[in-house]
Amino acid sequence: MYTPLDTVTLKNSESVELGLIKGPDADWAPRIDGDLLAHKGPTWRWGNHLMLTQDLGIDALFYVLHRNGDPFANVMTIEYKGIGLLGHVYTKPEDRRQGAASLIFDGLMPHFRNRGGRALILGTGYDSPAYHIYKSYGFEGIAPQSGTMTYYPETQKAFESQFLTPGPTTIQRLGPKHYPVAPILFLNDCPGTVRMTPAKIFGRGSSEGAFIPLLRSELERQAENQPPRTAILTQQETEAVVGYATTDRDPTWPNTCVVDLFCLPNFWNPSPDLLHFINWPTADRYVSYCDAGWKEKEDALSNAGFQMCTTLPQWLNKSRTNTEKTDVNVWVKK
Repeated sequence: MYTPLDTVTLKNSESVELGLIKGPDADWAPRIDGDLLAHKGPTWRWGNHLMLTQDLGIDALFYVLHRNGDPFANVMTIEYKGIGLLGHVYTKPEDRRQGAASLIFDGLMPHFRNRGGRALILGTGYDSPAYHIYKSYGFEGIAPQSGTMTYYPETQKAFESQFLTPGPTTIQRLGPKHYPVAPILFLNDCPGTVRMTPAKIFGRGSSEGAFIPLLRSELERQAENQPPRTAILTQQETEAVVGYATTDRDPTWPNTCVVDLFCLPNFWNPSPDLLHFINWPTADRYVSYCDAGWKEKEDALSNAGFQMCTTLPQWLNKSRTNTEKTDVNVWVKK
């Protein structure tokens, strides 16, 4: 569905239309994912095509500048209940340096707030020109020297106190509605450096790119009536993603599977159910990794039959700016 938002003026005095495409939209889809964003890699193109062609129960919003229906600049947000990801900030090369991105943001940010938006997450290069543009619109880095940025119309504390409140939980297989809100789990400033080994999420960071292959796998498995490989723990009332478990073939060792899980501090109790919910591939061994001394995760692995077998000393930095490293213990179940 297309909605015109405004007529805006580029730096060269040309008037163009700012519009909003909400997926699914069969008319605009080929102009966006097949033309404007065709330079993106295969994983991103798959995600964009999905958002533009299927009703997934989430808000897939593409803010574009266009000339008579020919889009030349875009900013996308993927949201669920006012929480989501901002990305694909792109202007065609021949239209750059005319203020296109700023014109889109001038319309997007108040539109997000007026719709009741609660949180947006994006990723960019720290201290890059784009970083400072986003900062001028209220985005802040999640930590010193981090290019992962967040925006809260209120405050982060107020948002988290409402969204991440303790309460009853439920377990589901990973689905589209989890994708926009899952980054809140991985951005949280809580214990744990090894947060998702198969997707290489170490320390605080967004799950945006990492979750697209996981989501694609789950949708394909579901269509083929196969059991889930990634489980999501959600708070029932707010639908916050507060934990996950996943397993996949180890990319290095034969007949080996990697198993991982991560929960927020108040939500580790259902971890046995999370691990039981997912389908473990047949293998000679299952391996998991855990910060040394991370009691909640160690207990979860031990209760699932894993045994700690060795330590990788000083294996990971605890943050981008912290030179302190953490030992990583290797846990194995046979």
